[in-house]
Amino acid sequence: MTYQDQLSPWVIHQLLPNLNRRVVARFRRRTEAESYLKIVKQMRSTTQFLIAFDAPVSTVTEGLTSTKVTSATTIPAVSR
Repeated sequence: MTYQDQLSPWVIHQLLPNLNRRVVARFRRRTEAESYLKIVKQMRSTTQFLIAFDAPVSTVTEGLTSTKVTSATTIPAVSR
């Protein structure tokens, strides 16, 4: 994950066939992502989208222990 991506952790994904996703946009705040998603859903009403918090993945290695920490919370998009 690049530094620019770390600055904007809220991501809107377009859901594609075969469990694939495509990043549509990144935002610093969840409210910005929700507002953008509302507009995108009006333009493309048949396409499914998802808002997710894309946390950085870090690997910690000290001596013989290795820990990989991953954290991503998926928040379903709510139609209003």
